[in-house]
Amino acid sequence: MENMEATPNEHRPAEEQPASFALEPPFSTETAQPGAAVSRITLQGIEELRAEMQSLREDFETKVQYDQSKERLIDTLHEELQDHREGLHFKVLRPLFTDLISLYDNIGRIIESSASAHIGNEDHVIENLLSFQQEVEEILYRQGVETFQLEEETFVGNKQRVLKVINTPKAALDKHIARKVRKGFVYENRILRPEIVEVYKYVPTNQG
Repeated sequence: MENMEATPNEHRPAEEQPASFALEPPFSTETAQPGAAVSRITLQGIEELRAEMQSLREDFETKVQYDQSKERLIDTLHEELQDHREGLHFKVLRPLFTDLISLYDNIGRIIESSASAHIGNEDHVIENLLSFQQEVEEILYRQGVETFQLEEETFVGNKQRVLKVINTPKAALDKHIARKVRKGFVYENRILRPEIVEVYKYVPTNQG
């Protein structure tokens, strides 16, 4: 019986047969590089946080500007109300002040006329009138009214009133105060009655 020559595959052990290989999954950038996705998420969160902070800052600045405007408005209204109250207060008191100042002036005129008449036994009367005049001045002072007399030697139109004009041939004396007759009265920088004065007026002499 002929011996047949065996082929190489027939005598190869089973374990030496070619093995089958499993296919690997396709390459993914996300699985290969997880740090890139995290970076994108982080940057997006930072941008959102930055935008929110900017919005809060704008809201805060708007609120501050509104509060400042409201505060200025309140201050303005308060000042206007205060001015109105002061004006109303002065409007109520001014007639009283005017009457007291008029009384003060009348007493002064009586004293002047009595002194110029040289009537006997009048000293005590003048003293009483002076005391009464001083009392009126103190009443005004307690209500905030003060007297004043300017130190200027020349006439000041907005604070003095001319009672009498005295002509003089001396040009150097023109508009100078000849005599201070009565004090002026002022209340909270408002002149109630100017100072009463007599003033020189230069009148050149006729040459001929």
